[in-house]
Amino acid sequence: MIINPTARGKRSESKILAELVEAGSSVLIPWGEERYDVALDVGGRLVRIQCKTGALRDGCIDFKTCVADIRRPLGDGGYHGQIEAFAVYCPQTRQAYLIPIQNLPGPTMGRLRIDPTRNGQLSGIRWARDFELTAERITALFPRGLIESSAIDVRRR
Repeated sequence: MIINPTARGKRSESKILAELVEAGSSVLIPWGEERYDVALDVGGRLVRIQCKTGALRDGCIDFKTCVADIRRPLGDGGYHGQIEAFAVYCPQTRQAYLIPIQNLPGPTMGRLRIDPTRNGQLSGIRWARDFELTAERITALFPRGLIESSAIDVRRR
C-alpha cells in the first residue's frame, strides 16, 4: 500500500483515538467536515482536538498547525478559535502528544523538543515529555468545570 498524506493522517488519527480511549476519555467523532477530528466530553464541555502527524527532525517533533496547499501556500491562518488542542502522533517515537493551542507560538508550525539543544538553552522550550498524551495530562489540561472558555458547553444544546 502506498502511504499518501491522507493515509498517513488517518493512521495517526487512529493511534491518537486509541490513546484517548485507553486514557479513559469519552471521545466523540464529528459527522461531516469540521475543523476538528475528535472531541472529548469533559464534564459537559466539548473539547475539540485536531489530529496531526509529527515528524522527528534534528531532535524535535515538527507538525503543521494550519492547512497549506497550492491555493494557500502560506497557510489558512491556523485553528485559533476553532479547536482547543492539537493531538500529534509521531511514528518515529511511537508516542502521541496533546498540546493546547495556546501553547503554540504561531499559526503555521508546532515543535516539541526531544533532545537537548546544542547551545544548552533551557528556557522557552516545549519538551515533548511534558506533552505526552496520558490520562493525567488530559485531566491536568481539561479539569472538569475548568475548561477554556472557547470550549463548547454541550449541556445547553
